[in-house]
Amino acid sequence: MCLPKRVSGASIQSVSTAIGNLLCFNFGLIFGITPAHMTLYESEIKTPLNVVADPTDTALLTGYLFLSAAVGAALSGCLALRIGPKSVLLCCGLLQIFSWFCIHFGFDIVHIYASRIFGGVAAGAAFVVLPIFINEIAGNRDKAARLTFTIELWRTLGILSGIILGFYVSYDYVNIVGCITSCAFSLCFPFVQESPHYYLRKGDVACLEKSLRWYRGIRDLDDREKPEYLLELAEFKAQLKDQGKSIGSSPLSHCYVVRLICVSFLLTVCAKMSGVFVELNYAADFLGRTGSSIQLNYLILASAQCVGALMARLFGPHLPRKLLLCLSSLLAATAVAALALFKQFGHNWTLGIWCERYLPIVLLACQLLFISFGPYPLAAVISSEVIPTKLHDLLYSIASAFSWLLLFGMIEGFNAVKTSLSPGLLPYLLVFAAASIFVGLISLPLLPETRNRRLSAVQRELGYVEQGARHVAKTTDIINGHIATHL
Repeated sequence: MCLPKRVSGASIQSVSTAIGNLLCFNFGLIFGITPAHMTLYESEIKTPLNVVADPTDTALLTGYLFLSAAVGAALSGCLALRIGPKSVLLCCGLLQIFSWFCIHFGFDIVHIYASRIFGGVAAGAAFVVLPIFINEIAGNRDKAARLTFTIELWRTLGILSGIILGFYVSYDYVNIVGCITSCAFSLCFPFVQESPHYYLRKGDVACLEKSLRWYRGIRDLDDREKPEYLLELAEFKAQLKDQGKSIGSSPLSHCYVVRLICVSFLLTVCAKMSGVFVELNYAADFLGRTGSSIQLNYLILASAQCVGALMARLFGPHLPRKLLLCLSSLLAATAVAALALFKQFGHNWTLGIWCERYLPIVLLACQLLFISFGPYPLAAVISSEVIPTKLHDLLYSIASAFSWLLLFGMIEGFNAVKTSLSPGLLPYLLVFAAASIFVGLISLPLLPETRNRRLSAVQRELGYVEQGARHVAKTTDIINGHIATHL
């Protein structure tokens, strides 16, 4: 892809990430239109299907989306190692096009199921591979963290856009908008270079140098003599020649691997168990007759998510990771626990008409804001900063697949017990609160602080000791997509 000579490497990395984030935005669209379209499919007058769907049929739409996302997440880690993250993301774009075609040309609920399956597989793979791709193209860890924080912002903007389109735009136009977004990604992303670390794994020096020059903004022959570029290129080549001596390929102790597994599962599973998707999908059930109209309630909740994701993008890279994760999780838990108490005992309280009507929507919006501010974006950021490349792709893939499966179980379980009465909602609200409290408290002793710290220090805090040595060896390695010297 030819770019002007004055475009910096940082700008190229940002543009490449923004194009990749169209996949996250598109998943948000698919999920965001679901509540409105479920009602539409059940309408005997307005349904676009040949046969009116019953509530049992439409209840499976979100479940199929999350179940197929688990499949996509489980396969994507291995595929990214074999064919490269760029190729996997391109496949995700094609699947999303098929998803929107199934909606636009579908006339039966089975076609709508197929759309959710295609979209779910694409989403599950994209949310695993895009952070890997970002970390492998970024010039340094700080830049990688800033770019990774944008994933949550695009996802929440997609959900907000989907809710607006689903409730206020014609059914056919919604599908056209989604298809255009998918096509825009599929037309632009092929011009993005593959990650230099993929060529490192393949041993292709020529393509490695080409990719590295592209992502570092090296256009002129004279720029190839820059010391920082030559140093990074030399360390890539050293990695090719002497991979056996690097920490990334040395044997890892069982204790260290177990702790990495715990970290990966803690971050990804607890983020999903916080209840964001369940609450957004069934906001009408959680809120009952409180708040405003159904459409406005959905808009408020989706907007709260966007505000939290925007705050994460603006302030997250500058805050200590553990502090941000702990505070945001506990604040989210406080909000959802207060909502559970209100649902259970609110009829005995004398709060006034305004509080009885609007307090639930305020509490639910606060919870979604804090989840998007901390646990969701930090799941990808901290995982990439803690887990070595040797394990990151596979561990993050497995943990994400497991979390999507749990979310599928929560959605289907809610379908079985959903009711506007407190007893049906209370167990779910308590589970959401417990998940947030758990990740907020366990992160303090388990997680190391990664912001502005060397990888060697993070690894030592997690218990890494090189086999056959009493200390971490002094080597130069490329871990998580970045050059680092371990002391």
